[in-house]
Amino acid sequence: MNIREEIIKTLDTLREEDLEGVLDYIRFIQEPEEVEPTAEEIAIIARGKEEIASGDLVDWRDLKKELEKDVF
Repeated sequence: MNIREEIIKTLDTLREEDLEGVLDYIRFIQEPEEVEPTAEEIAIIARGKEEIASGDLVDWRDLKKELEKDVF
């Protein structure tokens, strides 16, 4: 199975509400690379950098494991 077939097969297993996020991501990666962030995005990035610097963050792998515990 090639990567395209694997992606399509995986998409078929997702719930409809999850597909919206996938579509948003696909649109994002198809945008031109030279997109300037909005003032709101710049503020969000700055806040994120502050949170990282202060250690106020959660590793996505840890979050995923925690969420999977609640589901299964």
